Amino acid sequence: MAEDRFWHVRDGDERDLEGILSLRRTVFGGQEGDKLEERFWKWEFLGVPDGKALIYIVEERGSVVGHFADIPRRFSVNGRVVLGTLSLDLMVHPDFWRKGIFEEMGRYAVRRVKAARGLFLTAYPIRKETIRGLTKIGWKKVVELPVLVYPIRFRGIVDRYLHFSPLSLLLGGMMRFCHFLFFQERIRTKKTEGIEIDRVDQLDDQFDRFWKRMFSLSSIMGIRDRSFLNWRYFQNPTRTYTIYRAMRNAEMSGYLILRKVDLLDFSSAVIVDLLGSDKETLKALVAKGIEHSDKEGAVLLGFMVPKTHGYYRDLRRWGFLPSTKTFQFMVYPTVEEKGLLNPEAWYVNWGDTDVI
Repeated sequence: MAEDRFWHVRDGDERDLEGILSLRRTVFGGQEGDKLEERFWKWEFLGVPDGKALIYIVEERGSVVGHFADIPRRFSVNGRVVLGTLSLDLMVHPDFWRKGIFEEMGRYAVRRVKAARGLFLTAYPIRKETIRGLTKIGWKKVVELPVLVYPIRFRGIVDRYLHFSPLSLLLGGMMRFCHFLFFQERIRTKKTEGIEIDRVDQLDDQFDRFWKRMFSLSSIMGIRDRSFLNWRYFQNPTRTYTIYRAMRNAEMSGYLILRKVDLLDFSSAVIVDLLGSDKETLKALVAKGIEHSDKEGAVLLGFMVPKTHGYYRDLRRWGFLPSTKTFQFMVYPTVEEKGLLNPEAWYVNWGDTDVI
């Protein structure tokens, strides 16, 4: 009832840090523990290349009981640079569930992004209740984002369920053989003539030149210039990434970004971001990712990509398999813009989120 409502939504900032992290600890516990660190929070919300985060706080009698935020991000949309956002960290204290806080914060966020002249908000929910809540306030489902996996250690996969080494060894060998037979176009290729792939520890101006050539690869995609890549992967204070660059005929032709994580309860590696100017470069980069993951002892190599994108079809041909994990990509358009809800227009992956 109205007389029982003491909470309100307001803009948040660094002064709310203690209350925000306390709420995260209550809502998520130790999940993604590095997000409870002050240095991670400042990197993610204050150090963004495209502007500080828009933070929305719900207070009740001076305590933070709700939080939502939008990270500004420049996008290439049909050849134009526009402002969008990544909406994330939706949190409501359990004592305040079903009181309308989710809906109120969501509507407040849309008003703030509109005021900042953002054309759209994006989100990557996986929980059904979050998807339902966003849909209720006007968000649109655009495309499903299946997590593909390339099995590297078949025995390790089987042993997880059987716990009997001799049988795991036998079944794992059979699975590997079937995987080889079924996927005729093997990804473990010999070195492609003219393509050199090397690990890089810093980004030079070739990354900017490469991005200018790739600007219109997809109708809609987040800007991936050197400024963004440096912030996202090299300035992150708690997470470590491995970056490979492809060169073809003395010109950069692609890059691959990897991280070691637990995926589907297996020690795995994931492709966080992937961009190639041609099919040969793309295949060579993915092969390098498999080779790197094998050396790191990973059981699986994962990649999240829209089912409608060409990379999905390529990786399926090269032996990547659908997993049980699927994210939902959603968009809230603040203006009428042709193609924003077209599932075939977007290229997004884990690099566009803060999940990995």
